[in-house]
Amino acid sequence: MFCSNCGSRLPDGGKLCPNCGASAENPAPSAPVPAQQNIHVVIQPPPAPPRSRVAYVLLAFFFGWAGIHNFYAKRTGSAVAQLLMSLLSCGLLVPAVGIWVIVEMLAVSRDGRGVPMSGNGVVLAVILLVVSIPLMAILVFAAGIRLPAPNQARDRGWAFACESNLKQIGIGLAVYASEYDSWYPPQNNAAGLNLLEIPTDQAVYICPATDTVPANGELADIHCDYLYLGGAGRFDWVEDCPVAFERPGSHRNNFINVLYGDGRVTGSCYPASVSTPKKLLEYLERETANPKAKAFLKAKTAEF
Repeated sequence: MFCSNCGSRLPDGGKLCPNCGASAENPAPSAPVPAQQNIHVVIQPPPAPPRSRVAYVLLAFFFGWAGIHNFYAKRTGSAVAQLLMSLLSCGLLVPAVGIWVIVEMLAVSRDGRGVPMSGNGVVLAVILLVVSIPLMAILVFAAGIRLPAPNQARDRGWAFACESNLKQIGIGLAVYASEYDSWYPPQNNAAGLNLLEIPTDQAVYICPATDTVPANGELADIHCDYLYLGGAGRFDWVEDCPVAFERPGSHRNNFINVLYGDGRVTGSCYPASVSTPKKLLEYLERETANPKAKAFLKAKTAEF
């Protein structure tokens, strides 16, 4: 209790103020006690360490197609987009992703949290690009020289198969000539080839580069990709004379295999103007030096 007159503290049970003698009947109100305040201490986590821009550039250079550099930099949206583009397109969009990655190597300076990345990765990016782009161009050029494209390898396989087919036809002609006084079958095309005892497999008369269907029974022209020049024989001049060839246009670049009377087969790319059997015969006639072979080809040209 306090004295209402002088504010001094009154003793317990006292009637008068020991200081001023005032009555303690109306004591002064107790001094207010300040309310207790709750103090909340907030502990801030330490700031996240910045990502290295050098590491970002290196990851982009080696694994950019998979978005690894953006996963590292917490740029998750870009990372997922790059990974899906590369995988779902089966690699077809990798060049487009590569251009995207190059731009990021040169332009991105903050991670996905907005924190600036440490280090000078732009210089490293420029060095990597300047060194790698010419090197990649050299490697691609060298690979293009040494490794044939898939289509080229396939075409070579088809051309080799056609050469093998014509050689088998040449063997059949030789067997026929041995039984018919050195003469080959007189009829042209499928009619003459039907007289051969070998080959017996109708697939021999089909060029693998075409969609021609093999014959089930007797050979017909619609089931044969090779043209036969009937009426020649195993004479001294026939070794310089074509006796069978594949239809022009069966292979790319107008590659045509030609069977000669001595059984050899030669293949080469003919001019684009040689687009029909008749034009091929005219071309072969001009290229033939043997007079008898030239006369034979001229006569056959009139029949086509």
